[in-house]
Amino acid sequence: MIHIYIKTEYNSTEDPKKLKTVLTNFSSIIEDKIELIETDSSRFFTAEASGIEILKNFFEGIRKQQIVQSARKILNIERDSEGVSFMLNKQALFVGKFHFSETPDESPMGPVHVRIESDNIDSLIEYLVPETRKGIPIEVDYLPE
Repeated sequence: MIHIYIKTEYNSTEDPKKLKTVLTNFSSIIEDKIELIETDSSRFFTAEASGIEILKNFFEGIRKQQIVQSARKILNIERDSEGVSFMLNKQALFVGKFHFSETPDESPMGPVHVRIESDNIDSLIEYLVPETRKGIPIEVDYLPE
């Protein structure tokens, strides 16, 4: 089973509708799952959902931007035995672009934190970010579960 968690800080200067757009640009399927979490010191928009279809925008976006090879490198570095965690630039994601952040400081308004978990993380990473030949993805012939 594939499960995704996504979260971004909600700063007082930000429009909540725009932040929801940021999260739905990662996955339009999570739109009705977005929640506002407030603590004494911060506020976050979060969402979580399950299924491979959640990753459609990400899958298509990194191919459209021709960054599969770079994304593969990042996902393989950031993976663990149960999944992969990475950060995306919030402003870029607002306009539908996937730009990875190595540190939270790279995104002035804070990054979007993404956690993807899978029973078979190797298979999922190979599906999302396969090896490339001359910049062209060598797509796998399966759909991970």
